[in-house]
Amino acid sequence: MTYSPREEEGTIAPTPSPEGPVAVIMAGGRGQRLRPLTDKVPKPLLRVGGRSIVERIILSLAEAGIRDVYLAVSYKAQAFEERLGDGAALGVRITYLRERERLGTAGALSMVPPDLGRSLLVMNADIMTRLVFADLVSFHGEHGDPATIAAIRYTSRVPYAVLRTEGTALTGIEEKPEQGVLCNAGIYMLRPEVLPLVPADTTIDMPDLLEKVMAEGRPVRVFEIRDKWFDIGSPEDFEHVLLEFATGEEE
Repeated sequence: MTYSPREEEGTIAPTPSPEGPVAVIMAGGRGQRLRPLTDKVPKPLLRVGGRSIVERIILSLAEAGIRDVYLAVSYKAQAFEERLGDGAALGVRITYLRERERLGTAGALSMVPPDLGRSLLVMNADIMTRLVFADLVSFHGEHGDPATIAAIRYTSRVPYAVLRTEGTALTGIEEKPEQGVLCNAGIYMLRPEVLPLVPADTTIDMPDLLEKVMAEGRPVRVFEIRDKWFDIGSPEDFEHVLLEFATGEEE
């Protein structure tokens, strides 16, 4: 089943969400950096062990009690339907959202039914994580804000001695310290009132959508993922995931 986009943008107004969340998985990308593997198979359908990346995502969502999954597809869309069908074998119900052109990491949300009335867990289809999605759902529900963004902590070591100063006075020297920052993990929770902010038939990415939410004067919460997380963006990333799975470390 495919839903038509809405016609115009709106503003945020509280909407009740009586049922559990639905998931929207963005799987429309071309996966250029993984060519030639993706010349024949869409990146989310590449196998890690006995199952594809997107099947592993869906199974993890099902473990969190999410039963309705919208799968946004474009490149080799038919391959997803042939592989996943209606989702029954994975314990979910899959509805396919066909992008006529690439709409970014948020544009396909304009094809989600506008009267859904349920929160949405939105994520990219090239991520593998040991995150317990139920924890993210609970965090989002407890805070009650329009949006939550999941984050991973990236740590790097400064290769030099760092000088601590006050004005021109030296107050200390730290030798090659580690510094950590929170980075976008490509996983989000949205309340249904955010959907009208997604314009129809327009390319828009999730960071831009969150900027719109904040422009409305509404907070966006940050949920830090403390479990393993892998972004499969390059051949090296994919090889790392395959190695983690082969050695059992991914478990």
